[in-house]
Amino acid sequence: MVKAYINVEKEHEKVVSCLNSYDLNSVDLSKIATQNEVHLVCTSFSMYGETKKNLSDIETASKPIPELIIANKEEFKQSIDLIKNPKIEVISNDCKEEEVIARFQSLIGDSSSEKIEFDDLVINLKTYEAKVDDQLLDLTFMEYELLKFFVENPENVWSREELLEKVWGYDYFGGARTVDVHVRRLRSKLGEKRSDWIKTVHSVGYKFN
Repeated sequence: MVKAYINVEKEHEKVVSCLNSYDLNSVDLSKIATQNEVHLVCTSFSMYGETKKNLSDIETASKPIPELIIANKEEFKQSIDLIKNPKIEVISNDCKEEEVIARFQSLIGDSSSEKIEFDDLVINLKTYEAKVDDQLLDLTFMEYELLKFFVENPENVWSREELLEKVWGYDYFGGARTVDVHVRRLRSKLGEKRSDWIKTVHSVGYKFN
């Protein structure tokens, strides 16, 4: 699933619909805690200023969110500087579906090979595998999901209740002790050298760094 902030004019919605096969999921910024929860921005060129303003509370200068910008022929002339940015793709509102997909893939890569890394840990988002020092970790699905969440959201302190909501989901009825159990298992499986990646913040919860 690709989580995207979509802010386009009605006439450009057909361009965004070309990406339906990639399970594009529109996100509500009011429910987003960090920019790691947004993989892509789709915006009309005419709404670019508004889009950047809407993202200003979560987007960092050091890690800009990839942007797919839809423009008409006249607007292309005004977008020269944007096109030079490797994190931005500007496309015509009347381009073919093949071009939309190609520009999309150039921004986020082929999801079949997408990986995230931390130190010597590599998480494969397609195969649901995690390796440390090239050794496969024997993780349950929820251990994998928790580890992935930590890696995608480093430095933040998360309460047990927040982790239950973010990782297990709103419909999970288990208690906060579930988080403690999974953290303990993750620390054990990561090994003694890496167990301190997941730090306990007393009276609050956990953080990863």
